[in-house]
Amino acid sequence: MPQLSTLAWAAGLLLTNSLASHAQTLTPRGLTGTYYRGQNFEQPVLTRIDNQLDFEWKKRAPAPGVPAEHFSARWTGFLEAPVTGQYILHLTVDDGVRVWLGGRLLFESWKDQYFTNGQAKVRLEAGQRYALRVEYYQNALDSRLLLAWQRPDASLADFFGGQSIVQPVPMRYLWSARPVRMKLANAADSAAFLAARMAGVKTTPVKAALVIGYRPRPKLAPRPAAVVPTKPAARPPLPKPVPIKARPALTELGSLAKGAVLALPNLYFSQSTADLLPASRPVLDELAQTLRRQPALRLEIAGHTDNVGDAARNRLLSQQRARVVRRYLVQQGIDSLRLTAVGYGGAYPVADNRNPALRPRNRRVEVVVR
Repeated sequence: MPQLSTLAWAAGLLLTNSLASHAQTLTPRGLTGTYYRGQNFEQPVLTRIDNQLDFEWKKRAPAPGVPAEHFSARWTGFLEAPVTGQYILHLTVDDGVRVWLGGRLLFESWKDQYFTNGQAKVRLEAGQRYALRVEYYQNALDSRLLLAWQRPDASLADFFGGQSIVQPVPMRYLWSARPVRMKLANAADSAAFLAARMAGVKTTPVKAALVIGYRPRPKLAPRPAAVVPTKPAARPPLPKPVPIKARPALTELGSLAKGAVLALPNLYFSQSTADLLPASRPVLDELAQTLRRQPALRLEIAGHTDNVGDAARNRLLSQQRARVVRRYLVQQGIDSLRLTAVGYGGAYPVADNRNPALRPRNRRVEVVVR
């Protein structure tokens, strides 16, 4: 059941992060997006968390269950300013868009139009988080939405050095809701608090919710007074991690937004080597078929390891494994220009490396939509 798998994934991720420190910011990065049938938010279809607003759907559906034409979407959250000064927000849109920041309407172009660029200037204070709301609708034909910025600390040296001074607003400066940071007494209290936050979660059972780059938006029940027990004896036991058995749908890669991340399931290498085991071929053959059916799809193949051993050696091993996957796909007839291979070593764990039961989840290969 996709809904149960989504809950298990979300609970496992929050629980894993909570064990690293008892003072936790319990809010995912990105923006909370709700997608609707109809150009005026008539029928909600799904809610998810998007890393950033940089979508070029063209004539494709933005998400499973949402039509490719005559749809609308609304993203809400907070934008955090890294430095103080005047920012220039840049928008590229087809068709209509409206943007509010800090409760003020900054940009409105609510009409049918081909690719149109616009901008708005606003002064922001470093470290402040401003309420952000973006509304979008698509009538027909191609669809595109980009929210970028030019930061006040952008330099001419970057420009003449070949780097664009206008960049999509990155996920690290976006919050899906007002950040909540709480200090709890110990790991058991953290588990109890997170269990209470997950109680009553309702998500739309769609496969897109299994993509690592997206986070299902939970509907949180009111926090009970006994969430943080006052007596140690009353603390509930730490819940056991729930294994995720649902398999992501590789066939839907082409319908996902740029930057979406998908971990390849059932991919195996010989221990501490980049030797691909025969059991890995079915998932790679399926990925090759998806790439053949969707010739416009480009992927980054990202290798990851745990933190056991030398960091430089782990980075090299992750790079070698990513290259092996890329080479296999090229041998299946996929154009090498559509694939890049990168190794990150143990820099981006998805589980607590201190827990031997969870550590294997960090040894993985992911594909990122480019």
